Parts: sequence; C-alpha cells; structure tokens
Amino acid sequence: MGLAGVVLAAGASERMGRPKALLDFRGRPFAVRILEVLEALDVKSRVVVLGPDAARIRPSLATHECVIVENPLERLLEAHRRTGAPAVVPSFAERRGHPVVWDQALFPELATSEAATRYGARAVLAAHEQDLVTVAVDDPAVIDDLNTPEDYERLVRELNRDIY
Repeated sequence: MGLAGVVLAAGASERMGRPKALLDFRGRPFAVRILEVLEALDVKSRVVVLGPDAARIRPSLATHECVIVENPLERLLEAHRRTGAPAVVPSFAERRGHPVVWDQALFPELATSEAATRYGARAVLAAHEQDLVTVAVDDPAVIDDLNTPEDYERLVRELNRDIY
C-alpha cells in the first residue's frame, strides 16, 4: 500500500500574524522541518499545499523533493472581495479553469437561463466576459477536466504514479 505525506500550509495564519510555515523551528522553517521528518521516515510521496502566502513559502521548499500544490481558493475569494466581480476564474498557462467563484447576483441566471441550461455555466461566463476577473495560478490542476471515467482513470494514474 502506498503512503503520502501532506503538509497543509494553505491557511492565512491570521491569528499568528505571519505564515506558520515560515516560523523558525530549530533553525529551519516549520514546513521544511515537517518535510525533513517525512524524508527521514522514507515517505516517498510528499505534497505541500500552499495558499495566499505561496510566493513567500515556495523558495524555502526549493531544495526538497515534493509536489507543491497551490490552493487558489483564498486568492480567488480575495479577488472577489476586492473587485466585486460577478465571477472570478483561475487560469493556468492562459487557460481558464476551476473552481469559479460566483457572485450571488449570477445565481438566478445560472439556475434558470436557457443558455446555462443548454450550454452550462460557461455560457454565463461568456455573457459576462467583460466583467470577469481572472487570477493566474501556478497549479495546472485548475485546467484539468474530469468529465468521463477515462478522465478519472488518467487522473488517478497521474497522482499515484509514485506509489504503484
């Protein structure tokens, strides 16, 4: 059976006032110390999930073999709060993806419009193209489609390639 170590470092650390992942713990950033423990335990698959402080945390992880996943949700929510856009969409390599943060003003259109019923939520995005906000992220998963059993199998194979 495969085992993966996941380091969750995606929180805002609001009560701490600074990223907990970067707090000094015995001379090294806390997230690095956790990775070192996983390495010492010979855990082969190591994943670090980053959030709004990803740009500050990522350099400290550079010398460690791990998969870095950036959770874009907090950045998307912040962009929505800041702009009031009807929808905020993540993008990777200039391709829009998911999850989409929808303003409640679009809920009726998503639920009842003929375009949304016929073509899905993308039709609503297209109708509001000029008002959308796009947030570039470093995670290709935002553009990954999972619509068929084959898509699911491909995703499982990719994620588990180090385990099997």
